[in-house]
Amino acid sequence: MPNRTATRPCVGDAPRLLLAVAARTVLWSVLLVAVWAALPAAFGWQVTTVASDSMAPGIRAGDVVAAMPVDAEAVTPGRVLLVDDPDHEERLRLHRLERIEQDGALRLRGDANAEADRTPVAPTAVHGVGVLRFPGIGLPTVWIRSGAWTSVALAAAVAAVLAVLARADRDIVAGRPCRRCGTPRWDLHTRALTPVGVVRPRSTSLPIVAALAATTIVLSTMAAAGFSGTTNSASSLRSQTFGCFHDPAPGAVLAWDFADKGDRRVTDSSGTGADGRFIGDGTRTIGSCADNPHASFGTTGSAETWAVTDTAVSAPNAFTIEVWFRTTNTDGGRLFGFGSDRNAASTYRDRHLYIDSAGRLRFGVEGSGTQFKFTLGSADVVTDDVWHHAVGTFQARSMTLWLDGVQQGARSDAVTLRQYDGYWRAGRQTLAGWPDGAGYGFTGDVDTVRVYDDVLDASTIAAHHAAGR
Repeated sequence: MPNRTATRPCVGDAPRLLLAVAARTVLWSVLLVAVWAALPAAFGWQVTTVASDSMAPGIRAGDVVAAMPVDAEAVTPGRVLLVDDPDHEERLRLHRLERIEQDGALRLRGDANAEADRTPVAPTAVHGVGVLRFPGIGLPTVWIRSGAWTSVALAAAVAAVLAVLARADRDIVAGRPCRRCGTPRWDLHTRALTPVGVVRPRSTSLPIVAALAATTIVLSTMAAAGFSGTTNSASSLRSQTFGCFHDPAPGAVLAWDFADKGDRRVTDSSGTGADGRFIGDGTRTIGSCADNPHASFGTTGSAETWAVTDTAVSAPNAFTIEVWFRTTNTDGGRLFGFGSDRNAASTYRDRHLYIDSAGRLRFGVEGSGTQFKFTLGSADVVTDDVWHHAVGTFQARSMTLWLDGVQQGARSDAVTLRQYDGYWRAGRQTLAGWPDGAGYGFTGDVDTVRVYDDVLDASTIAAHHAAGR
């Protein structure tokens, strides 16, 4: 008769069991992601490992990208293309198509590069359009190619540790008595005698059940991520579809191009992590990446919409804020600025650009101590359904407002500003107490929002205006 009794659970069995299941889950997850990344090749897609950060922040070195073969008409500006590298034989290049030259050649550019690629690419050199990204799964390949043997050794050591931990419950599964205290365990292998006519369900090992459940969850997660088209780039186990082109923003601490189509996310392309999210009915334009998507507020009948950063920062004492906007609404509203809260109304709000009750552009900051509100206004009305470029700069005793590359005014009486932690936001914000403050919700379009932690000079502002949004 097999032994199926135990006086008491062996001390330490539960942690050992959980540790082994967790280690096996990690190992199986990595293996399954690797298989999942290679699967598109079975359907004729090109799978490649990214070797550089030229497409950062969306695509990093070590990511595996699957490119789907497409017809020539599908190769449009804004698409991420996998092509034969025109400058290096037997290499591939994964860059975004910036434009099609008059002779039909393709001019590409990496998202992290300030200039387009030097050499154009022939349409026949295109292998496909990047569709899926598998973050980090190709890092070992990149390390080996670059000779980063320390990283390779560390990864191998981690894998070895996980392999050892995955077997930490082998005595429990085998039903052996505890080696330290001699306490017997359940015998999971010997079949118990069962009276004739009685059906006894077969026991199943808890680790096996847990591992199967974890594997099922991982497979379900990856399947949903691969085909939903709205996956989260923050998940290390999920693939990701590509958004539109993000313009480089040298020197900026916040750069919003509103190019994450089909999502509520607002990606910061400055590299400082100033990502945000749409609240309310804020939307982006519908169309191809070549249409230069932008944020549109209040177009669904409600002006109570805004986009706001996820993380609070300290209010700057020297800065430049820059935004392109277009509106026909004469009710005014806040374009972009700083506030103490992410909700509809902030306790403190300043360092902002807004449209006043007369339809003119204003730049305002709030002084410390008396909280006097310093503002500058434009000479012309800006509610004319034309894209305008607005810039406000501030440092101690120097405050300026620019509209379409032309300085609208300056003042030197603002020295120190109210200090508080808060969030940058575009769209809705209360203007109570501000000179000629009108409606709280801006109705119109906003694009190419930038924040700098220094003051841009006149030539730089003029160059930004000339470059367009």
